[in-house]
Amino acid sequence: MTDGGAPANWYPDPDGLGGQRYWDGAAWTHFRVPAFAQVAPDGRWIPAPGWGSPPWKGARLGRPQSGPGALAEPARRLGARMLDLVVVLPVFALLLVLGLAIFGPRFGPLFPTASVSRSQGTVPTPGFVWLYLTIVACLVITGFVLFAYETVAVAVFGRTLGMAWLHIRPLRVSGTALGWGRASARAAIFWLAGFLGWIGLIDPLWCLWDGDRQCLHDKVADSIVVNDPR
Repeated sequence: MTDGGAPANWYPDPDGLGGQRYWDGAAWTHFRVPAFAQVAPDGRWIPAPGWGSPPWKGARLGRPQSGPGALAEPARRLGARMLDLVVVLPVFALLLVLGLAIFGPRFGPLFPTASVSRSQGTVPTPGFVWLYLTIVACLVITGFVLFAYETVAVAVFGRTLGMAWLHIRPLRVSGTALGWGRASARAAIFWLAGFLGWIGLIDPLWCLWDGDRQCLHDKVADSIVVNDPR
């Protein structure tokens, strides 16, 4: 391979050490795959016969141990999720302000006293109940917005803003991009898990012990999350 104009990919190591080295499109990086391995044209890491599967997570899927194409660390995935929540946070804030401005005057006292109940002849619903329901409604609507945002971003652009900022990307296990169906299924499972309380944490935490660093929503969508510095 010549150093001019070649696309970012794995190529034979020019240092004569054997194996493969990652070219980022402008210069050689320090990411290497040892000589006993091969990299297929689609970027999948293939162990040489007789060597078996290396011990790191992602080797079974043909992914290098580190660098571009390797499975993303759980901490980086969590950071991308937090950044995406920050992106849609103004939506929740706007909905809450509008909800309180429209319905707040009709809530009545947050904690009505007995005298108020006797004067009205009935026991009014405490205002804090309506406040709670307003907040929950805003959270549900924001959840739909988050679902739509992630589905469109992943299906059209390949990743969300949080993923782009932390240089990770969801792909199918085969290495191809996620389509609309898998992107929406992946986002829907994560969104629904958020409404299951502590039980829902099983979904995002699953990648901590999974051999392929897949969360439950990844397994449903047949996806993985890899490092992508582009």
